[in-house]
Amino acid sequence: MKLVRTIVFTLLFVVVVAIYLFQARLAKQALAIIPDEVNRSVVITQDDVIDRITLVDHVQKTQIELRKENGAWVLKVPVHYPAESRIVDGLAVVARVASRQPRLRAEKEWAEYGLAKPELEITFNLAGKKEVTLSIGAQAPVGKAVFARWGDERGYFLLPPEMRSAFRQSVYGLREKRLFRNPPETFQKITIEMGERSVQWKKDGGSWYWLEPIMKFGQKIPAAQMDAMLVVLQNLYVKEFQDNNKKSKAELGFFVIHDRIRIESEGGKTETFYFGNEVPDRNAYYGLREGEDTVFFVERGKAIELFDVIKKIQAEKPSSKVQDPRLEMGRFFS
Repeated sequence: MKLVRTIVFTLLFVVVVAIYLFQARLAKQALAIIPDEVNRSVVITQDDVIDRITLVDHVQKTQIELRKENGAWVLKVPVHYPAESRIVDGLAVVARVASRQPRLRAEKEWAEYGLAKPELEITFNLAGKKEVTLSIGAQAPVGKAVFARWGDERGYFLLPPEMRSAFRQSVYGLREKRLFRNPPETFQKITIEMGERSVQWKKDGGSWYWLEPIMKFGQKIPAAQMDAMLVVLQNLYVKEFQDNNKKSKAELGFFVIHDRIRIESEGGKTETFYFGNEVPDRNAYYGLREGEDTVFFVERGKAIELFDVIKKIQAEKPSSKVQDPRLEMGRFFS
C-alpha cells in the first residue's frame, strides 16, 4: 500500500510539473496555428477555497462527488466515506494551474475539439463565489495535448494528457484506505488484543514501554523494534470495501469480545479496528472501524506481518526497566 500511495502522489506531482513545463510550449504551438488569444473568465487563485469537486466520466460512465467538511475531504457520491484528502487536494492544485492556461479562439464547432460531448467534466465549487466546470475533450492533432475549456468561456486551451489521467479517478482510489489515520508520531498508547498475542504499550518521554503483559510492565522497548511496529500499523489498509454487505456483524465475526487494535493519540483521539472472520478464498479478514458501518477486507498477509513484529518485540531483551513498577504505576496509567 505504501508503494501504491507513493505512486499516486508521484503521479499528481508529475501532472503539476508537466503542466508548468508544457504550458509555454503548448501555448506557443497553439498561437502559431491560431494567433488569437481570448480573455479568460475563470481564474482560480490561492485565495479561492474549493469545497466541492464533482468528477463526471462520460467514457467510464461514473460520477463521483467530494465535499470538504471540517477541513477534510469526504466522498458523498456514490458512497459516503472519508476521502484521501492529499489526493483530492492535489486535484485542486491541478485545477488552479489549469485555470492559468492561455485561451484560444475556437474556429470550429465544439464537436471538432471533442468538447460538445467531453470525455470528462470536472466541477469545482468556489466557496462564496460560483461553480466552474472544466471539460476535457479529444486529443489534439498536433503535439502531445488534449483540448479543454472552462464552462461558458468562448475559448479553449490545451493540456498535457497526464492531467486527463489525474482526473480519471476511481472510487476506491479516492477513498481513505488507512486503518489508522492519525500520524504515527502522535500515537501515545497501543493496545492489541488478539488471544495470546495481546499486548499494550505506552509512550512516555519519547520512548515506548510495556504495560501488558504484566510480567513485562515497565520494560523499555528498543526504538528499532517499535519503529518497525509503527510502520506495520501505518501500512494496514483496506484491501476491498464491502459496501453491499447484507450479513450481520455476528455473521462476519464481530462479537462482544473482539480481536482488535486500539490506538490512542495526542489530543484524546482514539481509533479502534476490529478483526472479523477469516475469508480464505479472498486471503483476507473482515474488518471494521469503530464508529463506522462500512465493512471491508484486510489482507491476511498484513495480519501475519503484525504477528511477526509482535513476536520479535516480545522476544527482545529489555534495554531498561523502571526502578520500581509500583512507584511508576501512576505515570504509565495516567
